[in-house]
Amino acid sequence: MLNGLENNRVEWKTLADEYDAKMKVIEEEAKKQEEGNMIEKGGGGDDKKSKTCLML
Repeated sequence: MLNGLENNRVEWKTLADEYDAKMKVIEEEAKKQEEGNMIEKGGGGDDKKSKTCLML
């Protein structure tokens, strides 16, 4: 019975490790995409013109 419990624990640990690895990849991709969107929108701070104020 103890062997069965230990095997079950190992199986769940393996599944948890796989899940954590997949989530890490997804989070990294989301972060890269967010950074890419910031660069596309000009959020890098290099733009000297204000997007909210106009001086006439």
